[in-house]
Amino acid sequence: MAVEIERCNSLLRADEIKALFLRHDRPTFPALFDRAYPPAMAAGGSSWIARDAQGAVVGHLAAFPRVFRSAVGRARAALLVDLFIEEGHRNFWLAVELCRRAVGDLRSAGDFDFAFTDPTAPAQLVLKAAGFAQCAAFERFVTPLHALYNRLFRIAARAEPLLAVRVGRGQEARVADVLRAVPPGSYFRAERSLELYSTRLGGDVTRGWEWLVLRPRRDPGASDAALAVTARQHEGTLSIVDLVWDERRVTVASVLQAVIEVARQEGYRKLSVASLANGAFTGALRCRGFIRRADTLPLFVLRTSRAALPPFSEWLLTYFDGSGW
Repeated sequence: MAVEIERCNSLLRADEIKALFLRHDRPTFPALFDRAYPPAMAAGGSSWIARDAQGAVVGHLAAFPRVFRSAVGRARAALLVDLFIEEGHRNFWLAVELCRRAVGDLRSAGDFDFAFTDPTAPAQLVLKAAGFAQCAAFERFVTPLHALYNRLFRIAARAEPLLAVRVGRGQEARVADVLRAVPPGSYFRAERSLELYSTRLGGDVTRGWEWLVLRPRRDPGASDAALAVTARQHEGTLSIVDLVWDERRVTVASVLQAVIEVARQEGYRKLSVASLANGAFTGALRCRGFIRRADTLPLFVLRTSRAALPPFSEWLLTYFDGSGW
């Protein structure tokens, strides 16, 4: 069946896009859309929609802008999200055509250096046909919160004691201060902001999330040097959704140790975190006693400019960076 594909500002087609997802048992999508799409469109994002012969929207794909930085470089990225084809039109080639159109427009506009996403199994062949390649994978790491086990790894890592404080939902100004104070470090990662967090936290995926701010214990009057976002994963397990720290003032080993101690004090038995496999951050997790689990999710990347990107061993992506909501 013939379809037409158009690029659009998602907000101008909001009712049609929401209706597509609602027709296919996605009742939480409108709230997600209202939370995440307006700031993404204001930053230069887009949607691509497919219309059937009657003009109804039967397919959708969106790109959300992200700025990646390290101490030595910067790149602008497009995170692809919410690829969906209506059941009556669902076929491999329509999905490929939608992705290829998005890739072509991103390249032509020249606003982005690369596009990335973490597709489910059915979408992987579609992305490969559109030019993407699997460059890395998200893996989940877990550490048991046993006092003796954690103490042994703390000694081996020479972790410095940190003061950790839970920050309530009404204290966002303190969180914003931490984010402004942390400069780009040795890892290549997406910039964080209070506004970005507000689009990702909440809803069905990250229920029960909380802020945790940290600073060196040796200087109680010092400003906060790190931020962790945690969420109750299931009974007995706490998940690190995201982690930001000032490499000049605290080590990653110290930050992980502080989160471990807080999780144990709060009665959890395990602490988990998702990150890219075989990167520098993965090495830090292993040194702190985190164990790789079997479940993985591929990271697909497509360069849309000639800008040089660092090797994937220098990238730091957490669960927060993925396309799932």
